[in-house]
Amino acid sequence: LLHDGRPMVADFGIALALSAAAGGRMTETGMSLGTPHYMSPEQATAEKEITARSDVYSLGSVLYEMLTGNPPHTGSSAQQIIMKIIVEPAEAVTRYRKSVPPNVAAAVAKALEKLPADRFDSAKAFAEALGNPMFTVAGAAGAAGRTVHGWSPRRRGAYLAGAALLGIAAASAGFLLLREKPSAPLVVRFRMAMNAAQTLAVHTVFDTPLALSPDGSHVTFVGRDSVTGKAHLYVRPLDQVTATLLPGTENGRNPFYSPDGRWIGFVTGTDQSLHKIAATGGPVGQVATDIGTAGTPSWGDDQFIVYPLPAGKGLARVSAGGGPPTIVIDSTEFSSVGAPVVLPGSRAVLFSACRAETASGCQFSLHVLELATGKVTRLVEGAGRGWYLPGGYLLYATTEGALHGVRFDAAKLAVTGAPTALLDALSVSRVGYARLVVSTSGTMAFVEGQGRNDHVAVQLDRVGREEVIIARPGPYEQPRFSPDGRRIVLTMPDAKEASQIWIHDRLSGTTAQLTFEGESERPTWSPDGSRVGFPTRRGGVLSYIWSAPADGSGPGQRAGAGPEIGGPAAAVSWTRDGKWLVFDGIPTDARTNGSEDIFALATSSPAAMRPVVTTPANEQSGEVSPDGKWLAYLSDDTGVYQLYVTPFLVAGGRTLVSVGGALEPVWASNDELAYVNSDTDRLTLARLAFGSSITVTRTTLFDTRPFLRGTVSWRNFDVSRDGNHFLFLRPLTRAATVEPIIVVNWVEEVRRLMATAGIQ
Repeated sequence: LLHDGRPMVADFGIALALSAAAGGRMTETGMSLGTPHYMSPEQATAEKEITARSDVYSLGSVLYEMLTGNPPHTGSSAQQIIMKIIVEPAEAVTRYRKSVPPNVAAAVAKALEKLPADRFDSAKAFAEALGNPMFTVAGAAGAAGRTVHGWSPRRRGAYLAGAALLGIAAASAGFLLLREKPSAPLVVRFRMAMNAAQTLAVHTVFDTPLALSPDGSHVTFVGRDSVTGKAHLYVRPLDQVTATLLPGTENGRNPFYSPDGRWIGFVTGTDQSLHKIAATGGPVGQVATDIGTAGTPSWGDDQFIVYPLPAGKGLARVSAGGGPPTIVIDSTEFSSVGAPVVLPGSRAVLFSACRAETASGCQFSLHVLELATGKVTRLVEGAGRGWYLPGGYLLYATTEGALHGVRFDAAKLAVTGAPTALLDALSVSRVGYARLVVSTSGTMAFVEGQGRNDHVAVQLDRVGREEVIIARPGPYEQPRFSPDGRRIVLTMPDAKEASQIWIHDRLSGTTAQLTFEGESERPTWSPDGSRVGFPTRRGGVLSYIWSAPADGSGPGQRAGAGPEIGGPAAAVSWTRDGKWLVFDGIPTDARTNGSEDIFALATSSPAAMRPVVTTPANEQSGEVSPDGKWLAYLSDDTGVYQLYVTPFLVAGGRTLVSVGGALEPVWASNDELAYVNSDTDRLTLARLAFGSSITVTRTTLFDTRPFLRGTVSWRNFDVSRDGNHFLFLRPLTRAATVEPIIVVNWVEEVRRLMATAGIQ
């Protein structure tokens, strides 16, 4: 067998192999060789002649365990198991799995017959029986629920005598029995299959669509119906192959269990409220309102739930039975707080927080809060999220998708020793939020990362007809049509993995690099297509708006927005009259609350900057209508990002455009906005009728999941100047259905890895 490219030897036929290596002496001395659970009766009694029928028995034992979850015979010791193999018939597989076809049950039974002559004479014959619906065994097959062949008194006596000798010799230590030493529980990995009606749904960059029951026996996940587009919670016992929908959980997200496993908590995206439901189903009860999106809440042993506040402004704590919440940490010290994990005993809470923005965004670190005193201690730098694993282990994930473990003293609330790498293939969002959960029993579930995401660029019309317009695959992001539609500007990493701006010419099929310094992203075209505007980081921690000739004839120049803006500044719209660049950023004088606001930067000299939308909430993705009258933007002041329109640079109120959350708006015309509904992942067109008030009519187009699932940041689609074509990126390396990986008894692997690294 091959494992990670290395050859491994399986132990079928180990008796013959070792016997040959020792010149036949090993079995002649009466030594029993093999793994006790999978030994044939003749192997267990150390018979000299071991044939291929012994391998058939071992293969049947493995299949029996695959079907039922247990070997044919179990016991507290090797001697007890061997005694059962010799004397007792295996229970019928249909006793444990009624859905096993009769021919499969009969074939397994024949493979597990005590006498070699009663078994299949080859593995080929065994395989043919498994594939033959008409196969049956008359009057035999104890494992199929039929009568067991009777043994002759002489044969039965021989086996019983052998078993007795084995027991006496082992008890007196005068007989050598090769058997496995007591070992740790088996670590088992498997990919949880998803069907089309239960596609794993992720709503925001902070979402974790999975939860494990404390005993690790059940997984709850957020599944989206492929027809209706609606998301619900589903519960699947790990010993079953189907999941059950929990009624009343529509638009639920971020599920989590109570410590006793009797309840499932979740957040609803429609009203951003905290709810709970019995793990077996039933009425849904509301626990709290105004829940933020920065991570999954956590249910403590004291029956209090800790959850993030809207816009990452802190953490609150509320009784699981409802009642007034208490703020346990606010944003005075941090610009963003989230991902709470209540530690055992409910004495303290792990959480991730960002103190200040940098050039690459908010750099999160892992902290611990002592609830009684309010003391906060920083534990790990550069950690987007943390978990506590029973046994004194602190786990944390990096923005690159690597998982590390370090010893943690829960009494002193301090890390001890050096970290150890545990996994390197986690799926992480662009804010470094890894989608992984662990149970108190030591089982783990996670969404696997896909590595480099290569795409082709495609153009779709309003009915979803698709045309490939960049056929050469690449790790493209943020594509934008030029005003005349002949070119596409996009971002792609350079040789140093730094994000740069590139221009693709649709006529020649060539793609040329436009920027070479620092890191640049989120490009936008000037109205005449002669220049490209973009934010760039070229030393220090500040972002600048830059403008460069689209034909690469010059190095470009800074457009302004110097020290007034710290952290990420993003040019997302260049007004059609060419007078303004609209971007979102975090002004230096608002660093204490860390919220994003929208600004307009004049392209004339001097490059004056004007605030457009500035509130305590986060506003981003500002887009000016073609006639320059209206600004479309996203705001999370309700706890979930919604799309609004407001007059551009003129006083006036705002109008809600989206229903159910929105992502990535772009104008298709003066009165039509295209955006992605964050609850259904459908491309939506909103028709705006302007008058004394604005009325909105919405039309749903096609599903964007085949495109946006393969992208990692910001707006990854565009609309042509005539409003009839949509530019998307189709991923080539990411499966249409994300299937989580479950690892049972994962804590044993963590212990082994830590011990190997010298950390006890």
